[in-house]
Amino acid sequence: MSSSTQPAAPAAPVVPAFAAHDVVVSYDRRPVVRGVSFEIAPGETVAVMGPNGSGKSTLTRALLGLVPLTSGRVSICGTPLRRFRDWARIGYVPQRLSVGGGVPATVREVVASGRINRRRRFRPASARDRAAVSDALAAVGLLDRADDSVYGLSGGQQQRVLIARALAGEPDIFVMDEPMAGVDAANQQALARTLEALSQRGATVLLVLHELGPLQPLIGRALTLDNGTLVGDGAPHSPEGDCAAPGHDHVHPHADADRRPSALPVVEVPRSA
Repeated sequence: MSSSTQPAAPAAPVVPAFAAHDVVVSYDRRPVVRGVSFEIAPGETVAVMGPNGSGKSTLTRALLGLVPLTSGRVSICGTPLRRFRDWARIGYVPQRLSVGGGVPATVREVVASGRINRRRRFRPASARDRAAVSDALAAVGLLDRADDSVYGLSGGQQQRVLIARALAGEPDIFVMDEPMAGVDAANQQALARTLEALSQRGATVLLVLHELGPLQPLIGRALTLDNGTLVGDGAPHSPEGDCAAPGHDHVHPHADADRRPSALPVVEVPRSA
């Protein structure tokens, strides 16, 4: 008597963490990003690279709705950007720490602001919130500075505070805009260790970089821009010349701030309860 086996069910398609299709971003009717398309799979560690003014930071902000698209489409985890609401899944690390109005803030308070989308409105911090903040500070090596003012930290240490703030929200996708800019060698190594841990746990990491430095072994793929156009997508390499010196992409003063998700606190750092 012959036996038959059922055919294996087809594997479910992998939904990209980010998908960009013919993305165009313009400032004052001048295209800054021109027809860029790519997909980033869950668990990938990807660098966006290119010379100053190539559109790296603008493209990355457009993926998060921080600047509006002129045309094209973006989706996050399979959901069109305009309908995406699960911002707790994303940890955003901007180029620099900005504490509004000169309000004194400790390192712990800044990192605790990363829990906003994990807490119920008007509820005090829970034991889990406090543990997540402490774990994030330990991960970046700043637990011993938790009660210090952020104003007393070096630029590299402040960058680690921003990374800890993103970690505290327990996201599975991290977007980091120039995390190496102005950071000394010791803090670059600390960042590399943090990224290695994120990669090992399966997080998706997208970084804007001018040079790879100690992050090179961790980067699986590089998207290279030139004059707003995607000119490379493949194995990373650290280019010479324009990409070797840290700098910043042009940011238009009238970027669409009203669309900035509350999960991405880049202007004001609230004090924790």
